[in-house]
Amino acid sequence: MTASLPEPASLIHRPRVVHILRVVDEARNVKSLSFKDRLSAAARPGQFGMIWAPGVDETPMSLLPSGNDDIVTVTVKDRGEGSRALVRKRTGDLIGIRGPYGRGFTHEGEKSVLMIAGGTGAIPLIALLRTLALRSVQCSFVLGANTSRELLFLEEIRRLSVQTGGVFSMTTDDGSTGMKGLATDEGARLLRARAFDRVYTCGPETMMRKVMDLAEGFHVPMEAGLERIFKCGSGICGSCCIGAHLVCKDGPVFSSDVLRRLPEFGKSSRDASGRRVPIGTL
Repeated sequence: MTASLPEPASLIHRPRVVHILRVVDEARNVKSLSFKDRLSAAARPGQFGMIWAPGVDETPMSLLPSGNDDIVTVTVKDRGEGSRALVRKRTGDLIGIRGPYGRGFTHEGEKSVLMIAGGTGAIPLIALLRTLALRSVQCSFVLGANTSRELLFLEEIRRLSVQTGGVFSMTTDDGSTGMKGLATDEGARLLRARAFDRVYTCGPETMMRKVMDLAEGFHVPMEAGLERIFKCGSGICGSCCIGAHLVCKDGPVFSSDVLRRLPEFGKSSRDASGRRVPIGTL
């Protein structure tokens, strides 16, 4: 008797080993690694994969499908043992991938949206921007970072935002590029000046908490992409819990309706041992 083939849902949990096809320097300590993987190529904006640096660790990374030949990109910032090993990879090296996992951003026919990104929060949001630009959604984008050297995907975000009829703005904490100040300040200005059907945000959690408050003040639905320590990535270990939710499975994208009921949002997270710690101390 011939064994039946596994269901596609089970395949995403199986580690696949892939060759790196291309490495691009994006910013200081940030690189993009491209590879070919059929399952990851079907990821929705906001979904992630567990990327394995052989002999080191797995790290959750937003998946950026190219829409061509199953080519997928992950953009990695050096901020720990696993990500540091990935940043050091070269074309031809092997890495592992599981996924895609999680819930991505939703789009329910909105005509005009606002995206607010802080630092590496630009990574999942550019996947969303690419998708919505193809659907002729007007996309305004606020791209923020500490300094000009940390702005990601600057030219592509500018081009796509303008192409869709949206507004593009840059902010840096030190004033080295764009407006000096916070992305949330520019977001507030745009919310006062224009009507939006939805706000999307990703970046530091204290920033996203403020974006949620701003969006609710203007009666605009909001979605945020959260970041937590993921050990399994598939809802088994519970290390990423926030309230009654698991960020890896119920998120990483949550609506403001859910986030408003979670007192931890923007205030506390959990370290590798599961101990609750104030946001910003990990």
